[in-house]
Amino acid sequence: MTRAQISPHRIEWSTVDALARGSVGPEEVRELRRAERSRTLLLLRAVQDEVVKAPDSRGPLTSLEPAWSVLEQVQQTAPEALESLLSYPYVAGWAGFTLRRLRRGQAADAAPPWVHVGHLHCVAVAAALRAGIDVDLRVPARRGQVALPALGLVRSPSRSGTPWTVARVRHRAGVCDVDFGDSTVRLPPDLGRDASGWWTLRRLECRAGPRTLSLRLDDIDPYRGLYEPLGPDRLDTAQVAVWQELLDGAWHLLCRHDPHLADAMSAGLDALAPYPFTSRFPLISASSGEAFAGITVARPDAPGDLAETLVHEFRHVLLGGLLHLVPLTRQNEGGLLYAPWRDDPRPAAGLLQGIYAFSGVTKFWRAVTRSREEPEGHAEFARARWQAPTLEAARALRDTACLTEAGQRFLEGVEEQLTGWEAEAPYHPAAETTIEDHRAGWRLRHLVPDPGLVTALAREWEGTTDSVTGPYTEELVPRGDGPWSAARADLLRCAVQAGPSPLEPSLVAETGATVADLALVRGRFEEALTGYRAELADDPDRPSSWTGFALAWSRLTTGPGPDILLLRPQLVRAVHRALRGGGEPPQPDALATWLAARLPTDELHARPRTGMA
Repeated sequence: MTRAQISPHRIEWSTVDALARGSVGPEEVRELRRAERSRTLLLLRAVQDEVVKAPDSRGPLTSLEPAWSVLEQVQQTAPEALESLLSYPYVAGWAGFTLRRLRRGQAADAAPPWVHVGHLHCVAVAAALRAGIDVDLRVPARRGQVALPALGLVRSPSRSGTPWTVARVRHRAGVCDVDFGDSTVRLPPDLGRDASGWWTLRRLECRAGPRTLSLRLDDIDPYRGLYEPLGPDRLDTAQVAVWQELLDGAWHLLCRHDPHLADAMSAGLDALAPYPFTSRFPLISASSGEAFAGITVARPDAPGDLAETLVHEFRHVLLGGLLHLVPLTRQNEGGLLYAPWRDDPRPAAGLLQGIYAFSGVTKFWRAVTRSREEPEGHAEFARARWQAPTLEAARALRDTACLTEAGQRFLEGVEEQLTGWEAEAPYHPAAETTIEDHRAGWRLRHLVPDPGLVTALAREWEGTTDSVTGPYTEELVPRGDGPWSAARADLLRCAVQAGPSPLEPSLVAETGATVADLALVRGRFEEALTGYRAELADDPDRPSSWTGFALAWSRLTTGPGPDILLLRPQLVRAVHRALRGGGEPPQPDALATWLAARLPTDELHARPRTGMA
């Protein structure tokens, strides 16, 4: 290799700025992909080095040299085949998982280390088949199945007995046999079609005008999961057709409303791993920093939901690639912060990921609302739901010392764009309710008022002490006090999507909502308040009932009482909890009104002692 070929990857400030604004094109994405290819090679080398230190990790395969020899042969005879394979997300995903397993002894599944280490042989076989060269390799078999990344899954007719065995793959003159010991599977000449003993990796192809999107629908690769290897979860033909229809609709939306983003996405997404569908709630999607160009998505109800998810996860993919080139946050600096999209406090790095993803979601829905071509209800709700909270989070992160110079510049670009849209932000009642609900619920679970103040206020209520004075302080705790519920938010989103149509009665049970939640969503605030009062009488610690009560009460009346219950629900509940041992506790609204008179407004906005909220 020449010096030019081994020069380090560099990224221009102009690319960082374009990433921050969400205006990167295919060439910038390819720049990130070239760096990811180098990182994958480094991961492969690191796996090899760890195996040398721990020879037992090779198990019955004894050596990785045969696999390396095949990969070298492919590189010499068909380099494009190797390049394509190494860029597949779950090759890097495998290498990263295996490296952690070898270095830290992490055992996320029951498979012995040699099964993971030996997956390099499967990579080599896949490369050889792509290149059309002969190969003879022993590979790990998982419960009678051999995964060939970016190609498919070989399935033995007898998948029983020992879960981890060795199979032999022989490819000669275009004929490939996989010998499992008790059976042999001959692969079809066309690996792009299913056959007896063979599941191919299917593709979803979408076209909108001149723009195309091609994604492998990966339901078989063992390393498509985020945290641990997964078994195959094959979709049937009808399920694949549903995915194709949803992706077609999502792609048309993206191309119509943000064609520049669509061009970048076409160059930067390779694989979609379907998340096992169990319920419409919550909407699940994820991506891994190790598996660049791969995303995990639960099947949504509508193309608009999928379009939003693609935008969201593609932002994570891009930021993951950037972070492999330049650090944006400082390690071990700063506390935990409020993230308007999470039920737990987040460190700076996690909050930055969310800010970037939801600024992309905001940008997409802003384009949709400005076009006036789509039904306005959901688009306006989605934009209003994320625009202001994302900007608020960006400003909170900016005020910390958690960012590097590059991180500050990156965040400034994101914040500048969000600020430019601030004046035109629409008001949407359902979005505002969702925002207040989330913020109050998070505070109730993660902010703990000063115990001395709580005790003093309880004693004052009982008339056993004089009036309490002193500053209001609280502490942020990572572990939530009580369960988190997104049922009301799910119900509100469904109501927006339903428009004038009544909500399906089954949604209450499906979301986990209560009768009081349904009344609140329907605008029956007196009924909702009565329902939440009854819920708190039954379970006076339930966070969702406290926030629901605050929301319903604030829609019926204004004043310091509803304000404190929305701004500092944790204080009201804490004092209420302290009073329960002394007899009948007060009603939530009576206690909140009393507390509001004893705490100045500026005290309601006090910062917690650790973290930023």
